[in-house]
Amino acid sequence: MSENSDTSTSLNILSSLRETLNIFEVEDYFHRAVRELSMEEPTQDECSKYYFWYLLKQIIDNESIAINYAYEIYQVVREEFVSEELNVWYEISEMIDDYRYGDNVEGITRESLITTIVKEAEKQLNCNFLLN
Repeated sequence: MSENSDTSTSLNILSSLRETLNIFEVEDYFHRAVRELSMEEPTQDECSKYYFWYLLKQIIDNESIAINYAYEIYQVVREEFVSEELNVWYEISEMIDDYRYGDNVEGITRESLITTIVKEAEKQLNCNFLLN
């Protein structure tokens, strides 16, 4: 928004915040920026869809974080979406659990797990069914 000359004091503060963040401070500046810019806050559904898209994109951009982000995707899907197309994230989370904690009878390797996750992320980014 700042690049598009949409600016406000709270938006400038919000965009300059760095880790570690205080969630209450972030939310406060977010709500202030929305009011200052006369915007409408996104719905929970819109936020969830964007976060899902963001996680998929991160997996594609950096495969080394694929396992952690895939598990995060599963948590978002479980809490926010009901879709047959997204059931695969449950299966992937089970693979992650087997690889990390289980007896791993399937012999899942880190490489095979990452390959599976990246392929699914690419597939879902290409079909864009959640962002419609």
